[in-house]
Amino acid sequence: MNILELEYSLGWGGQEKRTIRLINNLDKEFKVFYIVRPNSDLYKRKEEINADVIPFELNPIYNPKTIFSLVNFIKKNNIKIISTHSGKDAWLGNILGKLTKAKVVRTRHLLTPNKSPLSYNLSDKVVCVSKKVEENLKKLGVKEEKLTTIYTGIDTEKFKPNSLKKLRKEFNIDDETVLIGIVAVLRNAKRHIDLIEAIERLKNENIKLMIIGSGPQEEKLKRIIKDKNLQNKIVMTGHREDISEILSDLDIFCLPSSMEALGTSILEASACSVPVVASKVGGIVECVREDKNGLLFEPRNIDDLTQKLKKLITDKNSRLFYKKNARIFIENNFSVKKMVELTQNLYREIIK
Repeated sequence: MNILELEYSLGWGGQEKRTIRLINNLDKEFKVFYIVRPNSDLYKRKEEINADVIPFELNPIYNPKTIFSLVNFIKKNNIKIISTHSGKDAWLGNILGKLTKAKVVRTRHLLTPNKSPLSYNLSDKVVCVSKKVEENLKKLGVKEEKLTTIYTGIDTEKFKPNSLKKLRKEFNIDDETVLIGIVAVLRNAKRHIDLIEAIERLKNENIKLMIIGSGPQEEKLKRIIKDKNLQNKIVMTGHREDISEILSDLDIFCLPSSMEALGTSILEASACSVPVVASKVGGIVECVREDKNGLLFEPRNIDDLTQKLKKLITDKNSRLFYKKNARIFIENNFSVKKMVELTQNLYREIIK
């Protein structure tokens, strides 16, 4: 079965990583053609992708040349399913589907507001990365029969506990220091500033916060840390490619987002047996269970965040409890195997 993946995005985030993880683990009966923009991070990483990665400038949906070229490509390669991921490639995919009779599967990766259900209802099926995303699309007016939830699968062979202590060695952090970490793009919705405020309130504890990632708020966050005189408590590492190797160094993983479709970084931390403290928003409530892998707090509530962090900082037994159960929770609910199995079943069903 030949599948065409269309991706307009230039970036390298949870959306792109999920798609590659799926592609790379599909059964051999599926052959994937992956059309990406020539200047995208995906094209730069083409050697990591088990697909024919094709650079193509996805011009606006009304561009006849773009549509004509892709219609010919779809017919020539006997494409059965067109898979889309965001607004621009979704509209293009719907047009191509109508012209070629290929089935269109739209994946909704985000929880940001939508204005219209039309592009979703034109697709044959809409895959949601969490129940919360599915609920929001249903409220928007997307037909219920088109919606299905398939959770993002975590590569538990890559993300697993280790004893490397790579981060602690690099930044000379002793084993007695409770190491708290966040892995996220440095933008406002991730609420790094709330976490910094909580660390200021907890500065008398033997803790260190690692802010891992890059993004538009980098300079602002550096200024806040300096103004609060927290340089000895907070380290900004910048972007890193070795996340799977350093997560196990953390004693607590924290994600205080104000909006999150799921929270893949939480799942990766849990797969590495790291207890989680996260905000009670969006799909996060589906990947943090207080009897399994961590604690939830009210979003933007610094008092609640501080309290939940302090509980895990001071209560080693609680940390050990979550550490013991976190990975099992991921293996049972968020494995790559399960994501691939459900997606393949959907593909087979849709072309019957």
